[in-house]
Amino acid sequence: MERLGCDASPAADFTVRHPSGRGRLGVAWALRRAVAAAQPAIVHLHSPWAGFIGRLLLPRSGPPIAYTPHCFAFERDPATAPPGLVHVTRRAEQIVADRTGLAVCVSPREADLAAAMGLPAVHVPNTTRVRAPRMRTSEATPTVVTVGRIGAQKDPHFLLRAKTFVNIDAEWTWIGGGDPALESELRAAGVTVTGWLPPEQVAEHLAAADVYLHTAAWESCPLALLEAVAAGLPIVARSIPALDSLGLDPDLHTPEQVAVELELVLHTGQPSRPRLQEAFAAQHTPQAQAAALTQAYEWLIGSSIRHTSRTQVPV
Repeated sequence: MERLGCDASPAADFTVRHPSGRGRLGVAWALRRAVAAAQPAIVHLHSPWAGFIGRLLLPRSGPPIAYTPHCFAFERDPATAPPGLVHVTRRAEQIVADRTGLAVCVSPREADLAAAMGLPAVHVPNTTRVRAPRMRTSEATPTVVTVGRIGAQKDPHFLLRAKTFVNIDAEWTWIGGGDPALESELRAAGVTVTGWLPPEQVAEHLAAADVYLHTAAWESCPLALLEAVAAGLPIVARSIPALDSLGLDPDLHTPEQVAVELELVLHTGQPSRPRLQEAFAAQHTPQAQAAALTQAYEWLIGSSIRHTSRTQVPV
């Protein structure tokens, strides 16, 4: 939960709170108590679970709610999901949609999905302040690195298929952990799995790598991708709707296409479309986020005060 000051600059006064309680229900009720005590101008909820519980339990008469999904769970392919999960997660979003003051989305794709459910939505770029200057030496074996939870969303099987088409000797590293069976598959195929690391060690791995590979099956705008760009790494990202909407290469749909792009980067140090990555980096700065988030908060506060329809959202 974030508290927003009511001065002329809405982004000037934040308090970040982490309500604690026993289990998820305990945390949910702690959130309600914290909001009642703090009396914030806006409550900003992050992630589908926090977004659902917060919008369900916080009173309609309370402060307006900003909600950032950071990837809708219903985007998962039903064929790979537990039975009914996609329907349930979509229905959960629909149930609390009318309690949303503004969906603050980190990709145009995410904003489109929110708008399709009737939520007023705006795109505010994600960003990172992590900076890890590259330290790699040309004599070292090239390294392909990826970051994230090892599970269906990040799709390690796609990475393994792409790896079979790469004909360059390279070290492959997955920073993170997750499903033990998938971890074993990665290790058996020659991918180093580091397990979860503190942020400074993640930054060190990125700084020493040659290329960042992102193979997620569905996404929003992941911090790991932004941290790789901030480290000066060329990125090879599987083409999916969210990343396409952010302006990354839209022609890397298959493991074979990704492998060709990886080989090019490992040979030359540059992606085939460097200007796309340059534009992506320029659009996701702390300054760009602050400007867009301030505009979104100003609109949400003004809309709440006026008690008018929230169909017009900031551009």
